[in-house]
Amino acid sequence: MSNKAVDNIVIRNIYYMMAYAFRALDLKEYERLKTEDFEEVDDLLATILAIGMAAQQRRGYERGYLPEEEDLASARGRIDMRQTARNEMARRQKAHCIYDEFTEDTQKNRILKATARILATSANVDPARRRALKRCLIYMGDVSNVVTSRIDWKRLRYNCNNSSYLMLMNVCFMVLNGLILTTDAGDKNAASFMNNQELHALYEKFLREYFRLHHPAIRVSAKEIDNGIENAPSFLPKLCTDITLERGKKMLIIDAKCYGRILTLHYGNEKLSAANRNQILSYVLHAAYANELDVSGMLLYAQTEKERRMCETWNELGHEFHCRTLDLNREFREIAAELDKIAAFMYE
Repeated sequence: MSNKAVDNIVIRNIYYMMAYAFRALDLKEYERLKTEDFEEVDDLLATILAIGMAAQQRRGYERGYLPEEEDLASARGRIDMRQTARNEMARRQKAHCIYDEFTEDTQKNRILKATARILATSANVDPARRRALKRCLIYMGDVSNVVTSRIDWKRLRYNCNNSSYLMLMNVCFMVLNGLILTTDAGDKNAASFMNNQELHALYEKFLREYFRLHHPAIRVSAKEIDNGIENAPSFLPKLCTDITLERGKKMLIIDAKCYGRILTLHYGNEKLSAANRNQILSYVLHAAYANELDVSGMLLYAQTEKERRMCETWNELGHEFHCRTLDLNREFREIAAELDKIAAFMYE
């Protein structure tokens, strides 16, 4: 397989990860992304944004109430008596009114506009996709500009009426916060894309949503485990798992890792990270102490080109542990097959 073909597979898998993580698989607008070729990650993001903005335009951009104030000949909303008195003193026979305007000029639409402008001028985006973004921008003339460095992402709210914005806002977050990383040679691949903490969270979300969607018989969560300590001091860290699978009396705790080396050299021998091993051991032992369940643990690494494939199992203190890699450089159906094998542990 050529390097270009591998790059296309990796970039399409980034789409799959985002689609699962942000529950956008059922949106028919993105169907063609499963087969389309992309040479750059930001080319993929530009395509998602162009498709999503065009779809929003057809169904109507989000609208919200924003406060406005204006001098009017007839009353509207609430009258500001002080400013109206000043108008009368200046012989302007108008009331100063404060009212809410139902408009498309919302924060989410401002963020879409700012991100589309950036990608529409990026040399890494295919010219046809840049043109598509520019066509979308034509219909956003009434949307204000936004200072991107001052966006408070945590204040964005989603509901059943604007859930289609969830994936789009995460695309915008990646672009505006520079999370699309390059190697020293200028290449974009799974290793460089996955080197950021924010994208580590994307990997976790993808895994949880995959298991939740394709294995409904399994209860999937990211849960806090009872540490079994009475009156625990506040400085002790909480035991919060990345992914916990539960079915009947079985529990599998998965610690997802997509950065750092899997094995390190210690006096010439390869060793698993002691911190990672101790972390999954602590999760399993505490979970088993708090529940009468058959608890096992797994370290699931996103495999990079520098790491060899791993599929190891061992027993420790009466519990089964696994260390596996998930190769993101393969066709997605092969990735899905690997995840299905992991879910099969819950049916044994």
